[in-house]
Amino acid sequence: MIGPHSGQVNAAAAALLKLQADQLGIRTRGELAYFVANEPRQIMRAQQIIVLARGPRGDMRVQAVSSVTQVERSSPAILWFEGIAEALDDVHGLAVDCGFKSTAFGGGYQGFGKSYPLGHLLWVPWLDGEGQVFAGMLLARGTPFTSQDAAIGRHLAGSFSQTWRALGEPGWRKSRLLRASRSTVLGGVVAALLALAIPVPMTALAPVEIAPRAPTIVTAGVEGVILGVLVDPNQPIVPGQVLVRMVDTTLRNRFEIAEREVGVAAMRYKKAAQLAFTEMRGRHELAIAQAELELKTSERNYAADLLERTEIKADREGVAFFAEKKDLVGKPVAVGEKLMEIANPSEIEFRIDLGVADAIVLREEARVKIFLDSDPMRSIEAKLVRAAYRARVRENQQLAFRLVAEAEPETVAALRLGARGTAQIYSDRVPLGFYLLRRPLAAARQWFGI
Repeated sequence: MIGPHSGQVNAAAAALLKLQADQLGIRTRGELAYFVANEPRQIMRAQQIIVLARGPRGDMRVQAVSSVTQVERSSPAILWFEGIAEALDDVHGLAVDCGFKSTAFGGGYQGFGKSYPLGHLLWVPWLDGEGQVFAGMLLARGTPFTSQDAAIGRHLAGSFSQTWRALGEPGWRKSRLLRASRSTVLGGVVAALLALAIPVPMTALAPVEIAPRAPTIVTAGVEGVILGVLVDPNQPIVPGQVLVRMVDTTLRNRFEIAEREVGVAAMRYKKAAQLAFTEMRGRHELAIAQAELELKTSERNYAADLLERTEIKADREGVAFFAEKKDLVGKPVAVGEKLMEIANPSEIEFRIDLGVADAIVLREEARVKIFLDSDPMRSIEAKLVRAAYRARVRENQQLAFRLVAEAEPETVAALRLGARGTAQIYSDRVPLGFYLLRRPLAAARQWFGI
């Protein structure tokens, strides 16, 4: 008898069989880690999968993360995931699957853990033939994991662990040197050493964005909610044009009340002035009425100034530079909060985010070549004008130094604000051997603590 859920069961079984069949085409452990981090998410009903494996020192190191092509070791997210695995090993051990909340273990970079949007994690270990943990999967999603999810994870872990160990077994092949004499080999070694001494410029690649130079920042003049944005992104702006209108119900009522209070105070002052001509009591009340009138007038002027600030106007000519109107409409803002920028489209600069792992020695006015994604076959020559001395976490959650480069005005006349690409930054000349072995040398220095 066919049950009501038999179609779902058959679909899940077919997806599971296809997932295991797709493993047959994997040739390296790196490909397997990327496969595990992305393909089983639908079957496991996980929003993110992190693959970890033991490093040379026995600690669990992240190998792949869902939707991430390259693991950045200095990223707070990667360090937090590895800290979670270390804390879980100390408290419960890694040999059995375990579901827990993302806030259960502090690990490192607790600030990132508090902002991590997925609140529930499931650890599924990969075991070798002796029952020892050599790798595993850390699954994350917004709802708690069930025992059924853990059972499916254990089944997949057995298949993935076998494939992982099979790919690690080296298939040694004997190589033969065909008719190679001792002098030929020695000559090749000498030539390679000489080639490694050839001086080449040290370079680094980093993402770049075209941004306005010295833009005018448009900020909120009062605290409130944005009623409407009256301009579009990249729209030409003239001085005095209304850019943003705030909700003014409260401020308008306050102004009207203050206006009426001024009228009442003026009548009292007028009455006291008339009474001062005939009675001594009127002379005393005249000073009080005058002070009250001045106070109410100041309150009226202040309310009028606040009401006027609900319409934010441009104070210069240029182009409105912001993302989308829908991101601002209905948004509550504080006084001084940035809303948009007004920039001259002919005055632009290149903002470069150089990762800490690619940081090189930068000289004043260093050469920079810009390759935009919209025109990758043409390069733009620029020069470095300033560089940040401290790295900060950027939009891609990676630590990077902010560099700014500028080019000649005639070369950037047709470029569009917001365009992105890749920047190649040049430094001093170094031997080719150092250029090629810089990363391995840095890794060895960190490993041995030199």
